[in-house]
Amino acid sequence: MLRNESTYRLPLNKNTYRAIKMQTGTNIDVEKYLNDCMNEYRDDESGNGLFNTDKKTFWSASLLRRMEKYETLKEKRSQAANTRWNKQKEKSKKQSKNAKLCKCIKNICKCITLAKGKQYTCNANLKKVYAKLCKLNQIKSNQIKLNKIKDIKSIYPSNHIYQENKNLDKMMDEMDKIEFERVLNNCELHKLAPELAIEITEILKEMYINTETREKTLELNCKKVLYALHNFAIANTKTRIQIPKQYFKKCLLSALQQTELSEQFDIDVFYETEDY
Repeated sequence: MLRNESTYRLPLNKNTYRAIKMQTGTNIDVEKYLNDCMNEYRDDESGNGLFNTDKKTFWSASLLRRMEKYETLKEKRSQAANTRWNKQKEKSKKQSKNAKLCKCIKNICKCITLAKGKQYTCNANLKKVYAKLCKLNQIKSNQIKLNKIKDIKSIYPSNHIYQENKNLDKMMDEMDKIEFERVLNNCELHKLAPELAIEITEILKEMYINTETREKTLELNCKKVLYALHNFAIANTKTRIQIPKQYFKKCLLSALQQTELSEQFDIDVFYETEDY
């Protein structure tokens, strides 16, 4: 009852005594019991009883200490979540602006091509336009590659029987669940096969619960997950992976260390591999 109060204190009056008696189903004298806890059972060193009182309310000193730590931790997590949310919002705005710019450039190039009916004259301005057109083509190419990734149904061998670990959710409080949901949204696992999405969700949840990999898990996104799948698939074509879950975790951590250029090069090589 103390924990559910905003001040973590209860008033010393008959209403409180009756409420305690009703909720506990006890037959003892609640008022006398509370007085004993406040006046009789005291610690000689600190002077605190099982409960402390100012004659109007009573409280637990140890509960106040614990809740102070909880409130501090809760505030820090809230501030960290807001910071990450603001960064993600700014990034989304920038991506949206770039997408509109690319669309505008594509329309300009189409009009110029129809008007002239011949190849562009090579000059500095048109080279910039061409470079951006190449970027648009790369986006289409990446979409084709994503479709190939959708063909991957599982990271486990075909004879593997998958069993979901239902205890993972019990290891996270409400704040952790909200933060982990944000990670799943960034990773866009709905683009993958349903069975594969479930497996990767459990792997990400294990990495998030682990204090050693939690911070790195928060940095993952769709691009990093796909890159990890690419490397995992390459390794799996060369030899059978004995512990798929642990190896895929290493692929995810490795993806966080790659630059955009190295990711693009490795992805292209992956799709040119004949074994795959």
